[in-house]
Amino acid sequence: MTPAELSIYLERSIPEYAADHVRAGSWDPSRAEELSRAEHARLLPKGVRTPGQFLRTIADGRSGARVGEVWYAVQRDRPRPQLFLYWLGVDERHRGHGYGTAVLRAVEEEARRLGADRLALHVFAENAAARALYEREGYVATNLLMAKPIAGGPAHRTRRAGRRTAR
Repeated sequence: MTPAELSIYLERSIPEYAADHVRAGSWDPSRAEELSRAEHARLLPKGVRTPGQFLRTIADGRSGARVGEVWYAVQRDRPRPQLFLYWLGVDERHRGHGYGTAVLRAVEEEARRLGADRLALHVFAENAAARALYEREGYVATNLLMAKPIAGGPAHRTRRAGRRTAR
């Protein structure tokens, strides 16, 4: 990934990641984008030149056309090194053509090459398509965070009010 491609990725990714956290109920909407920006800056202080971070553009093998991007890093601060997949994104118009599966398999090979014996990632629960892909490729849940909205609570009232005004 070039610095220009990273800039385009971050322009899209930062607000999307913030929105995912808001939907999951883990970040306050008024601070979500600021928190997302700070997390990206912490992980990528030198952009594409950040040591240990691998940012790649996904291209079609035949045409060479850009179809998405992938970002991963080897985490050596664990009992055993693992490759952590921060992002795998296939552009919407290219989904369903096997790119995600091919990238996961390539990243698995890269993990072996880099000395990691485990591949880990985080996926938001509402992302059913990504979860299905990961499960097909042999990923299993290692932690589950569950929540239940309380009927009549402030968040429930806000969501319901938002739905009424949106209709």
